[in-house]
Amino acid sequence: MRTALAALALLLPACTVASGAAPPAAYSYSPPVVINAPNSQTGPYVVVAVDNHFHDIHPSDPPTITADRPFEVKNEGFNLHNFSVVGTRISIDLKPGHSFTWSRIGAHLKPGTYQVVCSYHAYLGMVGLFAVAPAKPG
Repeated sequence: MRTALAALALLLPACTVASGAAPPAAYSYSPPVVINAPNSQTGPYVVVAVDNHFHDIHPSDPPTITADRPFEVKNEGFNLHNFSVVGTRISIDLKPGHSFTWSRIGAHLKPGTYQVVCSYHAYLGMVGLFAVAPAKPG
């Protein structure tokens, strides 16, 4: 018992940090870096369904997508999600890892503003909003 207490007494000073001293580098904390890259202006406009959320069609900052632009929705989560456009007959289930692509969003939706819901997770706030603008001339 005395040997164990002696060993503990030797180790305790090594486990403490003097007041005002910085902790060892191995214990320093750096907050995570979040990169919010805007959706590309070329190629398909991509919406990601994950964690009961639609990325890139937030109701607080709805994007405008030109009618001639390709449009893609990907399910990068672990749950079955749904992409339903309110006021239309569009309702597409997306299994985890699956996606759908429209070569032109204007072939499916006329210019206007559209609300989207996941019919399985709308009660959790999985909604989106976006506008379709007329195709660019030329």
